[in-house]
Amino acid sequence: MALNLLNSLGRSKQPFEPLNPPVVSLYTCGPTVYNRAHIGNLRAYIFADLLFRTLKYKGLKPNWVMNITDVDDKTIKGTVDKFGSEANNEHLEEYTRKFAVSFDVDLWSLNISTKEIKFKKVTEAIPEIQKFIIELIDKGFAYQADDGSTYFSIEKYQQAFGDYGSLMGNKFIEGKKNGARVKVDEYDKDNLSDFVLWKNHTVEDGNIGWAHERLGFGRPGWHIECSAINRVFFGDETIDIHTGGVDLAFPHHTNEMAQSKALTGQDFVKYWLHSEHVLVDGKKMSKSLGNVYIYEDFALKAINPISYRYFVLQSSYNQTINFTWEALAGSETAWLKLISQARDWKNNSNNLAGIIDKNYRQKFDEALDRDLNSPQALATVWELAKDEEISPADKLATLLDFDQVLGLKIAEHLIVEKIPEDIELLAQEREKARLAKDWSLADQIRDQIADLGYEVLDTDNGVALRKKGRI
Repeated sequence: MALNLLNSLGRSKQPFEPLNPPVVSLYTCGPTVYNRAHIGNLRAYIFADLLFRTLKYKGLKPNWVMNITDVDDKTIKGTVDKFGSEANNEHLEEYTRKFAVSFDVDLWSLNISTKEIKFKKVTEAIPEIQKFIIELIDKGFAYQADDGSTYFSIEKYQQAFGDYGSLMGNKFIEGKKNGARVKVDEYDKDNLSDFVLWKNHTVEDGNIGWAHERLGFGRPGWHIECSAINRVFFGDETIDIHTGGVDLAFPHHTNEMAQSKALTGQDFVKYWLHSEHVLVDGKKMSKSLGNVYIYEDFALKAINPISYRYFVLQSSYNQTINFTWEALAGSETAWLKLISQARDWKNNSNNLAGIIDKNYRQKFDEALDRDLNSPQALATVWELAKDEEISPADKLATLLDFDQVLGLKIAEHLIVEKIPEDIELLAQEREKARLAKDWSLADQIRDQIADLGYEVLDTDNGVALRKKGRI
């Protein structure tokens, strides 16, 4: 069975056929580093990492590129708010750097393959962006307006290709009027105005900007950035896969498609893949509701961030998921149980090297082939765990093979840190209190253990101990 992916362009599951196998060109829309990434953003990167790992698992060679948007409306506003009206490019770099570093930490904490990603900041690609825009002007698809900014002409694009908005469906453009121009980076789907490629400097920008003899002093619009960075790494050829959150399909990805096709005359991307939203307690994340969570919120509740990765993998990437702290706690319990079982298999394997079970390998592979069906892949893991006909050594070998895709850090947690004897004795006393139903004493001993830096875990396999911050 071949790997099938749900292509947003056409809204159908299609067999994945790389353009230049075994190499796969893979681009992911990266963060806008004006603030911390929230758990909805992080889901999109877990999904992209799942895809990357799956491609590698199947023997392909994905070339993964991600942009870092460090100049746009939001980053400039944040910089000017912090440094005042004299804010310049150096201030912009200082303002965005901390958020870029935090993003890298977030990815690392979620076991996303950061060493495999080629990152590119937008401010590092200004000459390439300017060149891209000039070529669009020379081809007749862009124009400088009386406000000094340069815009992409949807009308000229439609005359040449007639497929603007195809990512949103064949009838997306029907009944919509083409407006004049839109200068802001983000706008709603009812607005088909020409979008800005190069923004002429305004007083609101402080002293942030770059000079160009034809474009003037200004800075790039949001949409041109990804197209130009794609070109830096992949040239003018169609790329295999472009991923991002579903909220980026319009206007961002729609406009990427148009400006890139206008430049090269060919399709920009073969497969578009979008991850769905994360709701919190059934509601959209909103600062006003106080339900926008970031990586540090896991730490505040002593939850390992890999538990969030497990939580995300329990749903298909293209389905909306509902985040609750109770659900996350349940995911952590399941993840810890899996690690506990892996440790038991290791201890019971008599140091024998296991063999990957072919039948379970096939089931796991088939789950991935069905549009990266991670819930079914996890179900296969638990089916393996319960199969009494598979030896502990073979179970461990098979699980470690699966974890190349799942990224749950199983191998990293196979070695258990030795618990001090006095902590073990306290745990035994607590267990005696529990058996005697002396709950007050049991809680008192648990607190005493916690004061000594350890946690008591009541699992299906009995009581376990771990150092705080460890598993």
